Amino acid sequence: TLTILESAMLASLSLTMTTLKLYVADSSDPMAEAVAVKIQTGDDITDLKKLILAQWGPRGLGLAAVDIRLWKPKRKIPLVHCTRVLEEYRLNLGVIATALFVTDDVNLLGPRASPNNEINVIVEIMPPWQLPIGPPLDEPDEERDTIGAMNSRSRNLFKNAIGAKSPSQSAKSSNYRAFQRGDYPIYDGRYHPDHDISTMAPPIHLYNPAFAHFMDDVANSALEVPNKVVLATADLMRKASAIYEDENTRRSKIRPALKNAISYGITQLVSDDRTTPNSGVLWTMCGTDGSLGDTVALLIEEENSELGEGGCDASIQASFSMLRYWAQRNNDAVRERCCCPTFLIALAGPWLAVLGAVITDKCIVQRLTDFIWLGNGAVLNDSRQCLRVARILHSLTRSLGHLHRYYAALTPSNNPEPSRFFPSPTTFLYCGAPVHFDYLEALERDSVCVTFRCCTHEDLPRSVVVKFAQTYCPEAHELLAKKGLAPQLLYCGPVDPSQDAPSYQPLKMIVMEYIDGKTVAQLQGRVPPEDCQQQLTHMLSLLHNDGYVFGDLRWPNVMVVGKDVKLIDFDWAGKEGDATYPIHLANNIVWPPGATAMGKIEKEHDIHMLKSMIDSCTQLTG
Repeated sequence: TLTILESAMLASLSLTMTTLKLYVADSSDPMAEAVAVKIQTGDDITDLKKLILAQWGPRGLGLAAVDIRLWKPKRKIPLVHCTRVLEEYRLNLGVIATALFVTDDVNLLGPRASPNNEINVIVEIMPPWQLPIGPPLDEPDEERDTIGAMNSRSRNLFKNAIGAKSPSQSAKSSNYRAFQRGDYPIYDGRYHPDHDISTMAPPIHLYNPAFAHFMDDVANSALEVPNKVVLATADLMRKASAIYEDENTRRSKIRPALKNAISYGITQLVSDDRTTPNSGVLWTMCGTDGSLGDTVALLIEEENSELGEGGCDASIQASFSMLRYWAQRNNDAVRERCCCPTFLIALAGPWLAVLGAVITDKCIVQRLTDFIWLGNGAVLNDSRQCLRVARILHSLTRSLGHLHRYYAALTPSNNPEPSRFFPSPTTFLYCGAPVHFDYLEALERDSVCVTFRCCTHEDLPRSVVVKFAQTYCPEAHELLAKKGLAPQLLYCGPVDPSQDAPSYQPLKMIVMEYIDGKTVAQLQGRVPPEDCQQQLTHMLSLLHNDGYVFGDLRWPNVMVVGKDVKLIDFDWAGKEGDATYPIHLANNIVWPPGATAMGKIEKEHDIHMLKSMIDSCTQLTG
């Protein structure tokens, strides 16, 4: 919810005391009568926030000063245009206003010499998942919105990378373990055992389709691999089978063979700080076609003479090399335009692995293959293994082409591109027609969040929720949505519905209306509506009578909208007998008797979970 304030200066109470009168209008009902708030010289931003909440009465219950953010309009906005401005910009306040910080002077909010008919302050009630993040002391002008916070984390990530040990040192087990315990770990799934913070992240192919194309091609046994690639792969495997005396001799044999197998030139990379990945595939954007005109690494390769030699894992060293490469100042322009998608190759003796990496507000690295055996062993099986490796390398070549074209399409800009922090798919189908959208914020603060608030590109833009999941039951969702018991479901289908898009299997995209409310878990100790049990019992009856089970019935999946509740998150829902629990069940949640990982979800489980939820509320209220 956003509110808009219109300000007028009152007569001075004394020679040293000035009073500002601010009119507060709730944007969820822009035509409602304004509420007056008075502040005086000596009050600060926090004082103003508290006065607003106090004046709101019941509407301000449960909100604290940290839950709202104040904005100052960048231009004059006549009060008569309040409704139109609010409807047009409520999802993108940064266009018309500048965020105010707790250290700012409240006198900035009042007019110097203007009539009492213009808006002076915009107030935003922040969603419960978006906590305000204060600006760095050395950067007071940065807006404290979700994008601003991501920009700040991104800058700190790169500063940390530049100040870290060299990639070869960072990849050593003890240093790697310490790095993963820090504030800016590599999100590759590995973590310090005494610092059990998740380093998992959304699937990397959501951030660039080149990775999805690679996964599709590798899985496609019918992919036709040119004979020259097969022969080059056989040569690479022969040379990788040898045991070399030193790294230079090995490199002189392996690098030309790998170059022939992937049909891309491989070059020694040297960063500004003189740290050097073993090699990589560089491509220079010419700049004459409007592109950035910079040189980028499509692929970074690291190799060890043998598996485990050198005291580190080549795939981990490649991860650190990628982060260090993109952190260099000469990559600033490209880095601010995209998420730096990069393929990685790790070679260790006769073993090869392909990885993918991107940098959002975190460095995400994921294995796209396991470590693949390149050695020549059994006489009668070598051709089959050679064809398998050749298909992987040919898939990599094709995907490097996709990545090449992606970078070629980047154009210069004076402003960093916010989309680099979010997944790349931005279109869904509604009534058979494509609808485009922009990402605004993640709806959860943890690293594995795959649910986002977005705004559509339509004549009448609307807020929607976009999420990605492996399983979803649109039938159960629509059953409740038709009765107003769940958000309206707008789309459930392929991640990218365009004709030439990769499959992104097994992922799908789900789009639904955005509801301005809180889940019961976000009510911060307050209880849900009195008849919540009856409403949820009715919902379960509707699902169960149609043969469906919900599965994940917990307070985070129950949204409160006024006096009503709605169910969200139908990832586990399905027909009883078919729906199963996921492989990983959270061990900090008390599940119903008989509920096990990969086990069948039963109606009795839903009923048991509902009873447990209601019992917890009864204990809370005494």
